[in-house]
Amino acid sequence: MLIEFKNLSPDSRCWVFITRNEISNSILKNLKKGLDHICENWTSHGKMIKSSYRIEEKHFILLFAEENDISGCSVDSSNRKLLKLLNALNIGLAPNSKIGIFRDEHIFFYNKEEIIDLINKNKFSLSNHIINTTIRNKKEYLNAWKLMLKNSWLKNFIR
Repeated sequence: MLIEFKNLSPDSRCWVFITRNEISNSILKNLKKGLDHICENWTSHGKMIKSSYRIEEKHFILLFAEENDISGCSVDSSNRKLLKLLNALNIGLAPNSKIGIFRDEHIFFYNKEEIIDLINKNKFSLSNHIINTTIRNKKEYLNAWKLMLKNSWLKNFIR
């Protein structure tokens, strides 16, 4: 059951998907229509699941669902439907190991080793912002979607 994002509880679970390429404005309408359909029809053990989504920075799709009574099979099913939608729209997914870092207003993607190397070479500042793809729920999304490198999990790998 698709509901307004603001009406989801703070504990609503979150799944983050990273697209390979920027989501264009020409695709956005069909993507939203497909995500609406996924959320409107999301069930677990015959029970409708309150759900919603967000599209962020033209590269991230976030699915949210109320935790109550959601099953692993239901999550798998919604993921398969999302992948089918993305394939139909010719939107590829990037590996979840990719990390989005902002330079000015633009986002660039790197793996952990590349980021650590760039930080150690002073190509990035610890005040650069990253996208926190490790969020688990709506509360974390609202409070920690974008973090400075020095406040992220990467701080443990920086000398």
